[in-house]
Amino acid sequence: MKGIRNLAAQRMADLRKTLKKGGLEGYLTASPLEQLYLSGIELFDAEAIFLITPRQGYCLTKRLIASKMTPSSAFLKTETLPYGGILEGALEKIKKLGLKRVVFDPALIDLERGESLQRAGLCRTASLIGEMRMAKYPDEINKIRKACQIAWHAFEEVKPHIKTGVTEEEVRILMALAMYKRGAGSIPFNIVCFGANTADAHHTPSKTRKLKAEEAVLMDFGCCYEGYVSDMTRSWWHGKKEPVEYKKIWNIVNKARQAGIRTLRAGVSAGAVDAAVRNVIEQAGYAERFFHTAGHGIGLQEHDRPILRAGGSDVLEENYVVAIEPGIYFDGRWGIRLEDSFLVTQNGSKKLTQK
Repeated sequence: MKGIRNLAAQRMADLRKTLKKGGLEGYLTASPLEQLYLSGIELFDAEAIFLITPRQGYCLTKRLIASKMTPSSAFLKTETLPYGGILEGALEKIKKLGLKRVVFDPALIDLERGESLQRAGLCRTASLIGEMRMAKYPDEINKIRKACQIAWHAFEEVKPHIKTGVTEEEVRILMALAMYKRGAGSIPFNIVCFGANTADAHHTPSKTRKLKAEEAVLMDFGCCYEGYVSDMTRSWWHGKKEPVEYKKIWNIVNKARQAGIRTLRAGVSAGAVDAAVRNVIEQAGYAERFFHTAGHGIGLQEHDRPILRAGGSDVLEENYVVAIEPGIYFDGRWGIRLEDSFLVTQNGSKKLTQK
């Protein structure tokens, strides 16, 4: 626990350095996601506002929540405000401190509060902490690795029970239970598809659709462990008569996945990874059947920066964590997607979705 607090303190210190370097006097955030990142403490929307200056971090919150912030007291000063007056209290705090150049991220705050902040003289900034979050600290890497292990072992447990006659929903429940019992805090997504449903990239599992003797299966799942997510997808043919075409497409998708993996390393652009994956599928003649990005970052969110898309300008750095997920889909028949998550290193990557 001490190590986790120390690393949250380090993130807070790094943000303060960024503010100082940019000539900014403060950063205000009401985002529970950013608050978890900066404090190591999980909060809900409207429970607190953080005001970070180059010299001090403040948590402005309700009295009910104050004790929850005790673990972060060494680097985040908690001040209680009247119920319903947190935003007003934050603006009053800015005035009291005489801060002029205070910024907020409009993408992480609702329109009403955003307009109030602008009327009060705060300025918009884009993804200040989002930039920081792409490179993971040691505690974050450990949590993502644990989330990946939970998902992987859950899949190993459940797969033998995926037999003819079972419904998509039954498999979804088995996966959820298997992940929860291994320590998952929540299940942000858990996709199970049979037959033609595998061509639906984000299918909702059916309570009535049963697995037939010879058809495709696709499962895309992940869990959240202490705030951090995992992401993996597996596709296979259920039965002993795998069609030649299915095997051919599976191999193309797998070849595309391997091409993306070989490209991963610090210094490579997100667009270059997408191109490596996409070129394999395009050269095989299935460009129009691969209609999503080659992958994405994972961390506090299952789809995070960097997005591995065509022309993506984000440059991968050491300790980024990304998922590679090529796919080919035939509407009304079946689809195949294969996905694993990787820690980017100086010279390559380390696979996290494995034992």
